Amino acid sequence: MKASLRYLRTAAAAATCVLAATLAYPATPPAVEHVGINAERGDPKRWYVPADTPQLKYETQVKEAHAALGEELKECRALQAGRSDCIARANAQLRRDLADARALLQANRGGAAPIR
Repeated sequence: MKASLRYLRTAAAAATCVLAATLAYPATPPAVEHVGINAERGDPKRWYVPADTPQLKYETQVKEAHAALGEELKECRALQAGRSDCIARANAQLRRDLADARALLQANRGGAAPIR
């Protein structure tokens, strides 16, 4: 009787250890989600609103023009020689981009596009 009780206690202790080890460690680590995979789950709804009106298209072009200016200025600041010329060219490009956006807005609204 003593031997069977000792065996039962040992089996119960082993089962408890196995259960604790199983619960302590997950079977598989959670998958790391890449930004491009299932990204739409966390995206704001405004990202998927189409720019289908002339005003929305204009606003998008203005944002893109300013973003392009930021990138150009970042590259200009890295230059040692010709930095001021580079900044002047970047600002001139911004003015052209904004003029193009205004012209497109006027053309889509039925106004006459200015001639450059």
